[in-house]
Amino acid sequence: MDADAHGLPFSLWSDQVSHRGLVPRPGPVFGSYPLRDLPVRSTSPTIAWVQSVLAAPAKPSARQDKAMLGQITVAEKSWASLSQREFEARLATLRVRLSVSGFLPELVAEAFGAICLQVKRHLGFSLHDVQKRAAWWMLGNRLVEMATGEGKTLTVLLTAATAGLAGVPVHVMTANDYLARRDATQLKPIYESLGLSVAWVTAASTPPERQKAYQQNVVHVTAREVVFDHLRDRAARAALDTASIVLRGLCMAIIDEADSILIDEACTPLILSKQVSQREADQRYRLALFLARQLAKGRDFTQPQPGSVHLTEDGSALLATLTQSLEGPWKLKRYRDEQVSLGLSALHCFQRDVDYLVREDGVHIVDGNTGRLAVGRVWSRGLHQMIAIKEGLAPEAESETLTETTYQSFFPRYHALAGLSGTVFEGRTELMRVFGLPVVRVPLRLASRRQVGPTQVLNTAADKWREVVRRASAQAQAGRAVLIGTDKVADSDALSQAFAQAGVHHQLLNARQDEASGEAEQAVIAAAGRPGAITVATHMAGRGTDVHLDPEVLKRGGLHVINTNLNPSRRIDRQLYGRTARQGMPGTCECVLSWEDEAIRSAVASGWLAMGRQLATGLVPSRMLAVWLCRHVQQRKEAASRHQRWHLLVNERLMARQLALAGRQDWD
Repeated sequence: MDADAHGLPFSLWSDQVSHRGLVPRPGPVFGSYPLRDLPVRSTSPTIAWVQSVLAAPAKPSARQDKAMLGQITVAEKSWASLSQREFEARLATLRVRLSVSGFLPELVAEAFGAICLQVKRHLGFSLHDVQKRAAWWMLGNRLVEMATGEGKTLTVLLTAATAGLAGVPVHVMTANDYLARRDATQLKPIYESLGLSVAWVTAASTPPERQKAYQQNVVHVTAREVVFDHLRDRAARAALDTASIVLRGLCMAIIDEADSILIDEACTPLILSKQVSQREADQRYRLALFLARQLAKGRDFTQPQPGSVHLTEDGSALLATLTQSLEGPWKLKRYRDEQVSLGLSALHCFQRDVDYLVREDGVHIVDGNTGRLAVGRVWSRGLHQMIAIKEGLAPEAESETLTETTYQSFFPRYHALAGLSGTVFEGRTELMRVFGLPVVRVPLRLASRRQVGPTQVLNTAADKWREVVRRASAQAQAGRAVLIGTDKVADSDALSQAFAQAGVHHQLLNARQDEASGEAEQAVIAAAGRPGAITVATHMAGRGTDVHLDPEVLKRGGLHVINTNLNPSRRIDRQLYGRTARQGMPGTCECVLSWEDEAIRSAVASGWLAMGRQLATGLVPSRMLAVWLCRHVQQRKEAASRHQRWHLLVNERLMARQLALAGRQDWD
């Protein structure tokens, strides 16, 4: 058997020196609540990467892949020749062997053969080699880049069912509640034919429902729900309240759209809190906003970059004058500067229909990565309440933090961790350094037929919307389906209005549909593949969205995708383009921008924009220069984000060690 750098079979779990060859599950070896200790890594990102590489499993060779695929084919034929009673007896024997010996190649091949047979019997088609290969790789603690449309759902099924047969409780992380419920429901007959149970957990699930669901072999759930269930379990364990614990530990997680969770949302604070009495909080919020409105931008405060404010010396001095008659903490410079800075952020950094939506029941955050409503998430330190007051709403009650974590601190606690995405390869260095997970690419089953058109750059945003309407209408009249990606809810509304003014029928998908129901979203997606359909969407139409095309659309050239914004990361752009030309189908995509786009305007800070437009009139085409500027800004933002995430992780690990030494068991 081939081995990694430590002489261990590459199929065994990495970083588990004391549990070599054992599958992680509740019991005498791993305990009643299996939980992995955080790995010890250097604070130097380079040294930490080297440490992770040395501990990571090696990738199977092409020869090993070929041998495994051959063994799976033989096993599937062998399973197919059995009667139902013989099938069940052999399956019971396999489950025992997997639980004792772990994921040895010969046992994995036999398990895959049984699962592939049941997929064929229930769905009427066979799994492809790329799916089998990706599932095998994931069983060895790896992340897999698998192109959109290559069958990721059934690839996850192969991995999860094999682990379930070994007795490992598996958490399958999906993009949203609707997909968790849909996948668990659709795959339930296959799981049950293998003697496995499956369930789902959504935001609406009650504690008893959660406790029952997590007792099943496989649970489909969003990452956010699992994290908060774990935080509640952690608080319950600290209080010795074992009856309130819902999870069976953190044994194995399989993350769909892994780069979104492990990179884009890695540092999102996940805070378990409880409401406390309002006391004088409401008065404090209103006073902070009143003082913030007295300050002038440029003189009293600046915005060095989007999303941040900085008080100048003049601004701090003015605050001291304005608050000189106030008592209590307002006499402290640090306190009043912090409160008023939050007020300035509420007024100038957070925009309605961009960062949040306003409803009668309050302010709802829009997730910048997914374009969906971040249900249950609130901004901390009074910011959420100040934004509510700004919008004329009653502020919610203050909350007190009980415990907190982030995804990049939570997921390393799993004994086994794997995932897949269509755009994970760019983040391979960071994912190796932080999570110790190697990234491998699965080759396309069929050659891509996607045609990428030239990028257009218009002078103004209004010109851009008119051009998008013209180009989309032309494609729709030719009998094709058109999907248009926008950055914000406000942008999607503006483009929708432009279509309405032109008298062009279209449909709109943004966080407002997400708020209504998952079924409303799916109705829009279901109609998006019809001839002549035009769909305007935010990032909601990127990850996890399958547009099923009418045969007539395929005859006319497939789906046409128009991107109207270059995102902070090229991975997000690739997600949108990945909606078209899937599985060898035809399809086209293009990008339409304007010089007023935020991605281009962000270059103003270095003075490149004015200089660039002058150069563009003579030496360099405007389109080429704009795209170059955007890509350069993307690279700078991605580098800055990686640096920030790493330093936050180092600080989190330091705090966790200090709290552990202090005897705090409710805090990682």
